[in-house]
Amino acid sequence: MRLWTLTWLGLMLAASSPGVVSAMDVSSSPEADTFQAGDWKGRANFNEQGDFTDCTVLLPDPAHTTLGFVMTSGNDLGMLIADPVLKLEPGRGRPALVHVEGVDSFAAMADVVADNGILIPLDGGGPLVRAIGEGQEFRVTVREKEFTLKRAGTGKALEALKACVESHRGKSRIDL
Repeated sequence: MRLWTLTWLGLMLAASSPGVVSAMDVSSSPEADTFQAGDWKGRANFNEQGDFTDCTVLLPDPAHTTLGFVMTSGNDLGMLIADPVLKLEPGRGRPALVHVEGVDSFAAMADVVADNGILIPLDGGGPLVRAIGEGQEFRVTVREKEFTLKRAGTGKALEALKACVESHRGKSRIDL
């Protein structure tokens, strides 16, 4: 859970100030830690010891629903949803349901990673993620609200996210 919280904070910082990094990858430039896929912004994340942990990609929308995805070095995938209407208690779980028309719905216990955001674990190779990546409209339901989402370029963002993980797996950074 702590890793997801750190990822969420890093992702929000990346969205608000792209290209700003406080450490350097020993095998590549800081610019190699960030990427863009259309309007989606992403970055590689590292733990306190400088080891690669995951990559995140986000389509920020501060006035409405922000959608993002995170993939760990082990290829675990999660969907990030943030919205100003959510008033949650970080560190707790929240039941969530993800639905795409024509695909079995997916129920999960989402991690509350911010007072307005949740992280839903997903099956990265499953039909639900494939449908979302193909651009189909999908719904995410939590007790407080149902979100109907369809974001342009989601498939390319998921491809870029996977490429980020593959290119950073096993890398380390050192603080300057």
